[in-house]
Amino acid sequence: MNPELKNLNLVYRKLKISDYNKFKILFYLCFNKKISFKFFKWRYFSNKFSFCYGAFEKSSLIANVGMVSKKLNNNKLERVFSRHSSMVLKKYRGLGIFSTLLKKVKKKISNNVRIVITWPNKNNFSNFGVKEKDIIKKKYYLYKTTKTASFQKNIKSHNINELNKLKYFIKNNNSFFLKNFDYYKKRYLSYQKQDYIINKFIFNNLTSFFILKCNKDSFDKNYVVLDHFGCQKIKSKHLSYLIKEQNNLIFLSKNKINKSNLKLLNFLNFKILFVNKLRFKQKKIIMRNKEIFLGDTDIFIKIGKV
Repeated sequence: MNPELKNLNLVYRKLKISDYNKFKILFYLCFNKKISFKFFKWRYFSNKFSFCYGAFEKSSLIANVGMVSKKLNNNKLERVFSRHSSMVLKKYRGLGIFSTLLKKVKKKISNNVRIVITWPNKNNFSNFGVKEKDIIKKKYYLYKTTKTASFQKNIKSHNINELNKLKYFIKNNNSFFLKNFDYYKKRYLSYQKQDYIINKFIFNNLTSFFILKCNKDSFDKNYVVLDHFGCQKIKSKHLSYLIKEQNNLIFLSKNKINKSNLKLLNFLNFKILFVNKLRFKQKKIIMRNKEIFLGDTDIFIKIGKV
């Protein structure tokens, strides 16, 4: 044990909704961003499975990890956790506190789940103590369309409330996570629904839908491709149409693209951690023909005052 750690009277426990102010302070000190009570409640207290686990020194929250419950899009519809809001107050970093926190969370969940999903960045590659052989890593590319002479059209949008009328089109698809109507309702209708629109595309009597987020600032606006439902056969054609016709469109690609009208914004790292052992064959097929979307992450969710 780190000698400095011995002098700290740390308590590790689940956060309660009444811990919001402590969470808010830690989040601001770590990321210089404000986080709203509405987001905190929606993200971690809207079902009985999601939670935050923290390290407290006296009465202050000094480290946190958020675990969001999801289901896999497989025959078992098994429950997994996606890790978010990972943070440690600067003066307590390097003492092993976050590693201890993850060990406690892993012990808490490992009887019920086999898989944890992480979205690591340059500051956080912690793996819950899972060995490299039990991790699947994927790298995705975040692109933005840039202005050319051909960009003249504006996106034709439908109100996000029309999701209720489009249940028929929401079927089992190639998503890594289960995307049924309950998912879309919670993700896009129960929090900040005014931020989202639906883009519809018809080709050869087939219909495809993308859910987009419109981001506006004082200079311009952009559209972020978050999720897809409808016909899988024309999804690529639909996305190609949007890329061709819409300026400032942000989208995720599993492949690197070299085109003059596209700007590489960033990379998205995606990890599948097998916290319980699986046979090699089971690991190999878990991502077969499966996709992830920007809507699976917190990147483009409004977290501040709403």
